[in-house]
Amino acid sequence: MTIIKPTPKTIQNLIRVIPDHPRPGVLYQDMASIFNAPKGLKNVMSLFDDYLLAKGKVEFDKIVGLDARGFPMAGALSSQTGIPFSMARKKGKLPGETIFTEYELEYGTDELHLQIDAIQKDDKVLIIDDVIATGGTLEAAIELIERCEANVSCILSIMELEFLGGGAKLRDAGYDVYSILQEK
Repeated sequence: MTIIKPTPKTIQNLIRVIPDHPRPGVLYQDMASIFNAPKGLKNVMSLFDDYLLAKGKVEFDKIVGLDARGFPMAGALSSQTGIPFSMARKKGKLPGETIFTEYELEYGTDELHLQIDAIQKDDKVLIIDDVIATGGTLEAAIELIERCEANVSCILSIMELEFLGGGAKLRDAGYDVYSILQEK
């Protein structure tokens, strides 16, 4: 039996492009189509595993998934590793007491929240999101994690929109960032 390993092209072929969403002129890369495909999430997780193994041992004892498409990947990694996963969510979505920060979006501003007991001092946190655009959401997550006196060990995403500069900005700040796909 031959085992065929997924490649970035495998993932690219699953992405549906929606023109003029959320506004005219934007070609929206729909990551949800990956999760809707048979083996789509499994293939993404396989490529994330390959990266983490190639880097040597990336140490993390918490996983943070960003609202909302980071959740399936963070949940899958949590299930594979037994490491707990917390959700970084938009305003009004998490029950109980939260810490939050406001951040800039490509199209305005928003708030990102974490429950106050989600991250502990000295935790090593791996962050997962679907797309890195301007980096604003990830910077907000990093701010919350660092406010908890924890450390970001790695950032994983399916796609990086290089022309918006978010991934480069995060790398320049010293963060380990991996994206399966790069859109120039």
